[in-house]
Amino acid sequence: MSDSAVQLKKLLREIFDDEIVEPKERDALTKFTESMSTEEKLSVFQQFLSEKWGEAIADDVLTGAELRLLGHIMAELNLELRDLPEQARFALKNVF
Repeated sequence: MSDSAVQLKKLLREIFDDEIVEPKERDALTKFTESMSTEEKLSVFQQFLSEKWGEAIADDVLTGAELRLLGHIMAELNLELRDLPEQARFALKNVF
């Protein structure tokens, strides 16, 4: 993983840590990803979403808060259902 990918993943963790994306955070994300290729950016976004899915399903129970967070992440990062891990797509196909 490139340095920029590692830094982007760290930035994503910071942004979504409190589950609220502030305008300055959104701007920082846009500025940071400007120099990245679409493929690299998408790959990091998908990895981050996959990690969040893993955290949500770790206890085998998906709460409403976890579902909202996953949906929020998908919306903020312009991701679609197909960007989720296969298990998540199956479990959430009627939610998103």
